[in-house]
Amino acid sequence: MKIGLLSRKSTPDEILAAGDYISREDLKSVKAVSTSLAELGHSVRLINPDDLLHLIESKVDLIFNLCDDGFNGKSQYEPNLPALLDLLGVPYTGSNYLALGVCLNKPMTKEILSYHGLRTPKFQVFFNGDERVSGNFKFPLIVKPSSEDASIGIRDDSVVHDKVKLRSKINDVISTFKQPALVEEYISGREFNVGILGNSKLDILPLSEIIFTMPKGLNHICSYEAKWISDNPAYFCTKPECPARTSKKLRRELTEMAVKAYQVMGCRDYGRVDFRVDKNGRPYILEVNPNPDISQEAGLANMASKAGLSYTQLVERIVEYAIERNLKQ
Repeated sequence: MKIGLLSRKSTPDEILAAGDYISREDLKSVKAVSTSLAELGHSVRLINPDDLLHLIESKVDLIFNLCDDGFNGKSQYEPNLPALLDLLGVPYTGSNYLALGVCLNKPMTKEILSYHGLRTPKFQVFFNGDERVSGNFKFPLIVKPSSEDASIGIRDDSVVHDKVKLRSKINDVISTFKQPALVEEYISGREFNVGILGNSKLDILPLSEIIFTMPKGLNHICSYEAKWISDNPAYFCTKPECPARTSKKLRRELTEMAVKAYQVMGCRDYGRVDFRVDKNGRPYILEVNPNPDISQEAGLANMASKAGLSYTQLVERIVEYAIERNLKQ
């Protein structure tokens, strides 16, 4: 089969100026997927979406979509490429534009989850920073950009404990990232990731827990510093433990909530649902991630390995799900 590997690598100056930008679309990740596809007997062609004519004339059987960090350094453009592929009639791996767009809009995702009875932290959206703060909130709170990925805009000081710091952080997010700020009640307990593969039939990967070993004084969150800044004290302090050690009851509840969230948000082929569990053992959904990072060092690949899947087998599964799904359309 001829497979086009769609990936774009760029670091626009305007994004770097904001302080938070990282691309998962590095050469190492692209090479790993390309090598796996070749091992499976596919003919692989690298495609840069900058060249629209190249994409239209590529004449491939399937696109493996690795543009999971957006386009031109902007997360909000991530849905645009699958939308273009739909218009061109080219089948591709992963979720479509609608699922990607809705899940990227964190407040909208939380509204949908709540409608379907899925627990998520209380929240409020601030568009200009002058809105009255909800009286239902209890500090501490966490402030995030409403439509970003890869912990962009989430720093250690995103967790706030009073109204003065809350207002300051809200205004900082709005001015820096040019989008509304999402404020949530901060759930201070354990953090879990649930990986899911498939479509009509779903495979639930072994649960993974983020083990926080931050120095004293730092918040236990997967901040931008903890993920990407190697000389920061928080780096290397968010190690995954997989399979996670949980009670059967908690494992069942996390799994059931993750499956329902994956389905109602329209995820396809593969995805990840992130949770926090409060001191009373109640799980809260933080995010639903269609097309999550599948690099060899990332959480989904780690969870897949604990399920007995090699990296090449994970790539093979994703391709098979996409092919099967398109044959049914």
